[in-house]
Amino acid sequence: MAAAGGQGRIAPWGTPRLWPLPARVSVPSPWQCRTRDVLALLAALFVLLCAPTARSAEPELAALPLPELTAKLNARYASQQPTQWGPALPGTLTRLPASAMTKNGLVTVALTFDACGGGYDASIIALLRELRVPATLFLAGPWLNAHPSEAADLAADPLFEIANHGARHRPASVTGRAAYGIRGTRSVAGFVDEVESNARRLAALTGARPRFYRAATLFCDEVAVRIAADLGQTVTGCTVAADAGATLPAPAVARNLLAARNGDILLLHVNKPGAGTGAGLRSALPELLRRGVRLVRLSEAADAAGAASR
Repeated sequence: MAAAGGQGRIAPWGTPRLWPLPARVSVPSPWQCRTRDVLALLAALFVLLCAPTARSAEPELAALPLPELTAKLNARYASQQPTQWGPALPGTLTRLPASAMTKNGLVTVALTFDACGGGYDASIIALLRELRVPATLFLAGPWLNAHPSEAADLAADPLFEIANHGARHRPASVTGRAAYGIRGTRSVAGFVDEVESNARRLAALTGARPRFYRAATLFCDEVAVRIAADLGQTVTGCTVAADAGATLPAPAVARNLLAARNGDILLLHVNKPGAGTGAGLRSALPELLRRGVRLVRLSEAADAAGAASR
């Protein structure tokens, strides 16, 4: 769920990107380095260590029963107090990695849809299928409870990638911090359950653990971002809240889509049939395809970045 009431680009603290670490970093011996070599090496290491990365879940964590996993992560993080709060913290994915973008003047973007709770706009899915447009769908627990047959239908379609929108659709907090009037998860244990219980539910639905997690309202603290990474989930924001939390009329949604730039992650909603999202997509998608815009799932972009790093 994107923050309602506004539109446009989401990245008030910059636009962190998913940078894969190289397989090896060659460190020259001290006696082989001049001062400028040492400084250059330190600068490179700083970039690598500080850049957000997608990590695989620790095998022992993924195999643990949920209560044991929760206890282990609670012991690891309970003493850490967050100091940051926002929709685009370091470690979150808000743009496609540079290596996944086209270099020929065309545009590559990712369409992502949140299903938070409430209804189901089947016309959006029908349009994507009609035009053969892939998308990443973030499914939340309340929506899964209300639409089990629709969820199974989406999970069976290879056009779509299923991602994690949380078991209870809460902002990603370890202290209960709220965003836009929605109370966040209240503790490390609460956040682990928000992410992992829904991840396991989606894995049972699709046959694979989801790779991407999006918090309700997009808001996270930095401790939650680290916990999600331990669970093999890349915290995902967006570059453009294209339907502003399903509050925009169709012409505004279409304008936001048609203004997409190379590398944008576009956020829309599939759970508000009465919103302007569906009609806006119907207006804009054929034109984007006519322009040669490349539309990808998030996993395709992440895989392209990983291949480029090898």
